[in-house]
Amino acid sequence: MRNILILFMTVLIASCSAQKMTTSNPQIYWVNSLRVSCTGASPMKCLQVQKNETIKKGKWQNFYSSIEGFNFEPGNIYKLSVTEEKINPALVPADGSSVKYTLVEVLEKKPDPKFRIHDIWVLEAINATTVEKPNENDRMNLPILEVNLTEMSIMGSDGCNNFNGAIKNIEGDELTFGPISATMKMCFNMDIPDKFNKAINKVSKFKTENLKLYLFDNAGAELLRFKKVD
Repeated sequence: MRNILILFMTVLIASCSAQKMTTSNPQIYWVNSLRVSCTGASPMKCLQVQKNETIKKGKWQNFYSSIEGFNFEPGNIYKLSVTEEKINPALVPADGSSVKYTLVEVLEKKPDPKFRIHDIWVLEAINATTVEKPNENDRMNLPILEVNLTEMSIMGSDGCNNFNGAIKNIEGDELTFGPISATMKMCFNMDIPDKFNKAINKVSKFKTENLKLYLFDNAGAELLRFKKVD
């Protein structure tokens, strides 16, 4: 009987040990204001995080797991207190994380200024020169730019052809686009579309001010200026 009891206790202790997790002290996590495309076991959308006391430019890393208890809202930067629990490898699913992340507290939540460009904009100037609205008899319109940060994409019209593309990077005042594709229609006057397309492919920086969006090249020269669509 005694041997059976010892055997039972041994199995019980081993079972408890197999399920035991090692929990860290709360860690500081910064969470960026938007999800990005990433690939884990399959294509997905990832949070971007930093584990620093302060945010460091260019140090965001894709986060392939989830934080239990955390409700993410795009457009906000978060400072979180998070615990990390290491899970016994025998209990981790094939495509799961070996660490469980749990929210302790939201320490800070603030709107990200770059989300001001998440809107629809109509062209006002090219190379710092005001663009006049086409004649009423001309079927062309002023170029339009729609910025969608949640999808990291842009779309719109150069005044003649429709276009779409990806936002390659946006951080601080930096903004770069990936390849931009467009329809190939020819209009009577291609002056504005040609200048617009040449300029938008040089964009490196941006700013917003008084409901206007300014796009600059790497040297700081104004390429395109838009006003917010009412």
